[in-house]
Amino acid sequence: VGAILMGLTSYVPTYLEGSLRVTPIIAGLALAALTIGWPATAAVAGKLYLRWGFKRTSAAGVTLVIAGATVLVTMAHRPHVGVVATVCFVIGAGMGLLAVPTLIAAQSSVDWNERGVVTGNNMFARSLGSAIGVAIFGAIANSIFGQGDIHSIGPAAIRSGSAAVFAGVLVVAAATAIAVVAMPRTPPSPQDASETDDILG
Repeated sequence: VGAILMGLTSYVPTYLEGSLRVTPIIAGLALAALTIGWPATAAVAGKLYLRWGFKRTSAAGVTLVIAGATVLVTMAHRPHVGVVATVCFVIGAGMGLLAVPTLIAAQSSVDWNERGVVTGNNMFARSLGSAIGVAIFGAIANSIFGQGDIHSIGPAAIRSGSAAVFAGVLVVAAATAIAVVAMPRTPPSPQDASETDDILG
């Protein structure tokens, strides 16, 4: 989750500004679609995983992320602000369905006295993924950007570098799908259901 998020937030604006010469505001608004899709589905994720279970809800989320990342890769050399914004919304929607159930599933797998540790480990893993992801994606992008004069990086180089980063995001999403498949098919307990109702209001 952390690596995917950092890969998009770091390079979608660069991609749009460099390949289409749009203003930073437009590039930021396109990326902001991700932050709209995420809470929109996170708000209903609790009801979905109570009905479908953690694994199926997470699988639906990672499917949306993979679909969005695939479109980004295939459309990288034909940039369009509207397409990127739509894809960011889809990926954000997938992240909302992925991040919430996996966290609650981890919390539900231990006793109450260990839930703080599990939550902390989950947050640490996301932060670690963000750090490693942005470092790897940065190395990939710079290896392509650095093939020419650093002061005259053209749109073609920006597109190629961004396409490589988006491909990396797709690989991470595929690895996440494998992890979701490995999750036990355990429905939430009645206690978890009451807790979720309290949290969601």
